Amino acid sequence: MHKLLSILLALLMSIGLLAAAIYLPATANWVMRPLMEHYAPPEDTHLPAEEYAPVADMITRYLKGGNDAFQHVFTVDGTEYAAFNQKEQHHMADVQDLFRLCRFVAWLGWGIVILGGLSARRNLDWRPFRRTLIAILAAVTVIVILACIDFDSLFVLFHKVAFTNDLWLLDPRTDLLIRLMPIEFFISYAAIIGGIWLLGMAAMLVISTIRIKKMQDKGE
Repeated sequence: MHKLLSILLALLMSIGLLAAAIYLPATANWVMRPLMEHYAPPEDTHLPAEEYAPVADMITRYLKGGNDAFQHVFTVDGTEYAAFNQKEQHHMADVQDLFRLCRFVAWLGWGIVILGGLSARRNLDWRPFRRTLIAILAAVTVIVILACIDFDSLFVLFHKVAFTNDLWLLDPRTDLLIRLMPIEFFISYAAIIGGIWLLGMAAMLVISTIRIKKMQDKGE
């Protein structure tokens, strides 16, 4: 029973950490804006440079659920423009649902972990806990290698699995959203997610290794 609980806690902690790593950077203006400015300059997007800050703020607030509408209206030479068309708005409504799910999984996963960890802190078997973490890291390493070989195919596969429609197939000629977030944007975003997740996993590995060492010193 202790072994099964240890494996379950390791899985829940890894999933909860991943959900948080996905949610937090995408809902942070200070992450979103620099990425868009770096990978999608105004000469490529045709969006005025001064509009990047309010657009990034709108997107991050929308992903957090703070905005009812995914839209930004701006004026150039007295003419008013709506930044995003209906297709982009419908797609981002689907994306917002995914981020709600990420937030729910992060809170639920870590809530269960805290409750389970408090109740089983003296009975937790750290050896299967650490082995589970290592197995998860090995599986993720395979995915990372595949992403390095062909990120585009993995990106398309993710969208086919995550969405039940083809609204994510945006056209850079007509859709500002894909011009603001080209493939290089998502590669950097994936790297940020991976970095946060790996730091958390490394911390759990260190803690479990220390606990195992103490158990060995006690002859357990």
